[in-house]
Amino acid sequence: MIAFRQLDGDEAAEELIALAEGTGGIVNRNNDFDGGIRKAASAPEYTYVLGFSPQNLKADGSFHSLKVTARSTEKVSLQARHGYWAPNHAEDEVAVSKQEIENAVFSRDEIHSLPAEMHTQVTKDGEQVTLNVLTSLDLKLIQLRKVDGRNRNDVTIVAALFDVNGNFIAGKQKLLKLRLRDETVLGLGQKPPIMITTGFDVKPGAYLVRLVVRDEESREITAENAAAQIP
Repeated sequence: MIAFRQLDGDEAAEELIALAEGTGGIVNRNNDFDGGIRKAASAPEYTYVLGFSPQNLKADGSFHSLKVTARSTEKVSLQARHGYWAPNHAEDEVAVSKQEIENAVFSRDEIHSLPAEMHTQVTKDGEQVTLNVLTSLDLKLIQLRKVDGRNRNDVTIVAALFDVNGNFIAGKQKLLKLRLRDETVLGLGQKPPIMITTGFDVKPGAYLVRLVVRDEESREITAENAAAQIP
């Protein structure tokens, strides 16, 4: 019974160690509690992040081992996952895109991976007040892929309104389908960013505006926040 409990404890410890090492955490393998806390709290002088994207991945749910080494005479430390699990089925690109956009809309983190910026503008027509979310998108910096003689990309733009307590009020989505000729692409260098406007009819009050932009080719996202006060 004692041996069984020891084995069960060792397996549980290994799972915790794998979790820590696979997510950038620190493992303290001794009883030096104070030293472990100092080690976990101290920031390295330099940090480098290495990404890996498997090619021709089979969706068979199998585990693939990874080994990361550093060829350096200097003193460095490495933290890396020991491997990764392949998915059990091929990803549905539409579903993945939709989920990534939804997650970004309801997050508060700002991301600046695409050449997109948000501006807000308030207009009034009689008693009706409109809060305009202006998305500035620099097309000359957008990744394009040549298909059937056209340079293409699909850019999804989502603007959402929240109240001061973070409750969702309304959201609108627009899809910009780029199908550009070569001569049009060449001329983008001389043109300013385009502006896409999304309008919301609003009442007086304070609002949080959330903009999320995602493109299909690079699968990158820009997400920004802005505060708006309607008198």
